Amino acid sequence: MNLLETCVNEKCRVVSIDLNEDLKQHLCAMGLCLNATVCVKRYGWFRNSVQVQIGQRLIALGKDQARGIEIRVA
Repeated sequence: MNLLETCVNEKCRVVSIDLNEDLKQHLCAMGLCLNATVCVKRYGWFRNSVQVQIGQRLIALGKDQARGIEIRVA
């Protein structure tokens, strides 16, 4: 399951990130890395984007980025 397939306010754990290395490092610097607990806060229109919360930080991702992040519901 990826980030676009979960419900709003559902906590999940990142199990894999299938993105290019530069983007992976950028997301990891913001706290979005393997085994991180994230919570989807809202989706954009037609699920073109997703806003996730990691700790106290909110991060917005495009749908292509969100599809590359595999999660498991916690």
